[in-house]
Amino acid sequence: MPYLTAVTFTPDEKETEAIQSALGNLSEIRLLPKLEPRDRAAVLDEADVIVSRSFARAEIDPQEAARLEKTGLVQLIFAGANNVPFDVLPAGVRVASNAGAFAEPLAEHVLCMTLCLAKLILPGHHSLAEGNFAWSVFSKELSGGTCGIIGMGGNGAAIARLMKGVGMRVLGVNRTGGSAIDLDFMGTLADMDMLLKASDVVVLTVPLTRATRNMIGRRELQLMKPDAILINVARGEVVVQEALYHHLKTVPSFSAGIDTWWSEPGDPGGFTLDYPFFDLPNLVGSPHKADRVPAIMPTAVKMAAENVRDFLEGKAIRGEVDRADYIF
Repeated sequence: MPYLTAVTFTPDEKETEAIQSALGNLSEIRLLPKLEPRDRAAVLDEADVIVSRSFARAEIDPQEAARLEKTGLVQLIFAGANNVPFDVLPAGVRVASNAGAFAEPLAEHVLCMTLCLAKLILPGHHSLAEGNFAWSVFSKELSGGTCGIIGMGGNGAAIARLMKGVGMRVLGVNRTGGSAIDLDFMGTLADMDMLLKASDVVVLTVPLTRATRNMIGRRELQLMKPDAILINVARGEVVVQEALYHHLKTVPSFSAGIDTWWSEPGDPGGFTLDYPFFDLPNLVGSPHKADRVPAIMPTAVKMAAENVRDFLEGKAIRGEVDRADYIF
């Protein structure tokens, strides 16, 4: 076969079927975890395409990335490209994220977190467990309110559809000012202050880039309504950790739902926090599992493999990222 595709992880049966169905007649497929070091190096030297979950060190290290001189495309299974070592990856290698592949379950998780915070589910549960029937406490109604979404790719569009479904106005901003669906307002990041001031719920679903790191800090949090809800399903470092903790601590009517953290188990220090977020009653957390539903990985692998097929056939590909955005 004219092409060689190296896969940096061991796919399960359904994921293997998805890869073979999309690429089996176009490319030889080699699974790097099954190769001896010498064979692995040889495949990396010759690979036309690398398919990797997130290009994390557990799958491929920077020294290996540096030798991909013949590679035309790195295709990611996950949406984030912040693990790719662009500083050592050869200049000619294109990188495509799998943005939007996990959009539907992620949007459901955002809605769940929003409702949990708006309806004071956890405080009510804990109050009942302590023998207190706090019936007189008011919760927040979403219908008629405004949801602002920062990042209007596939994830943002799916979130917008659900928020519209519960009766919210939806405002969106992203880098280009374009959206795949109609919103009540769609603008660029220059409109972010307006969105923060106007929204009852703010959802972060942007990639972690030079432009979005520390995007939400003390100033931005103070622009938001005192009783607003902030949901982060982007990356932890999009939000300044210290600023969020102190805002939650000093403005108890404000609340936040966090699925993506500043450090996680795969990081060198593991899952750690600089501040005691879980002592706060106005926080709901989940362990980076907004998109984890049983059938999602075969679906995501299928989308990624089809993008590789388009690349090998000389067609336009989706999700290509600009390396300049990721060199911090």
